[in-house]
Amino acid sequence: MTSRDEIAGLGPRTERPRLNTAIDLAQQKLSPTEGFVLSRVDGRISYDEICMVSGLARDETLRILRDLKQARLILGPGEVALGSSRKHTGHTPAAEATAGAGAAAPAQAAGSEVPPTRAVAMPAATKAAVADRPGVQATDPAPARTGDRRIPIGPLERLDDGSEVAASDVADWPDASLELRERIVRLHRRLRKLSAWDLLGVERDADAATVRRAFGVASKELHPDRYFGKNLGSFKAKLAAIFARLSEAAQEIERSRKGGS
Repeated sequence: MTSRDEIAGLGPRTERPRLNTAIDLAQQKLSPTEGFVLSRVDGRISYDEICMVSGLARDETLRILRDLKQARLILGPGEVALGSSRKHTGHTPAAEATAGAGAAAPAQAAGSEVPPTRAVAMPAATKAAVADRPGVQATDPAPARTGDRRIPIGPLERLDDGSEVAASDVADWPDASLELRERIVRLHRRLRKLSAWDLLGVERDADAATVRRAFGVASKELHPDRYFGKNLGSFKAKLAAIFARLSEAAQEIERSRKGGS
């Protein structure tokens, strides 16, 4: 029996999966949706947080994560990096349509051990997160699905109070714009003064999809991986603290939403 803190087929909700670096991901036949979910796996965010960031329904995200783990493309703590067991996508046309991934990939020839290389189409905002990851080739994003709601403004702009920032607070990370550095400083010092709903920019009665979408927007703007390889100085700790608070806020809203239902 699986407890409330466990996700069937994956493990603890708070477990932070990582990529299997022993596998060349470019040799895996991934759908665009699978590629996007895989790009969120970095060893830093949990299964629950990946579900929030993906923008997909939770059940769909968990299904993809289970497929990726079964294929050994992602690993849990302590798991040994081995070759992948994946030989095909295993998707039906209905599953592809649900994920908005377009036409299904051509069937793989029988007996083929390694599927042909396929570029993973991802939204432009995720390219920076996967650019330095071996084996994942990011291409131009697929067209947005009809009916998508307007994406909200990210927290750095939405919560910028324009307050004064000392020059010493923005001395680090000189290759970033002054506006970006100042907005990060302003948000960081207000983190504990903002409610979870204000931080994510959602109403008290927001549904789960709205919360996931808001968290995804915030994550794409403030996840530390967005600035991978940069000399962040003191901003590394600030971004980590902000992202941790965003994750905490999303979980707080989810608990409140379930408790009030």
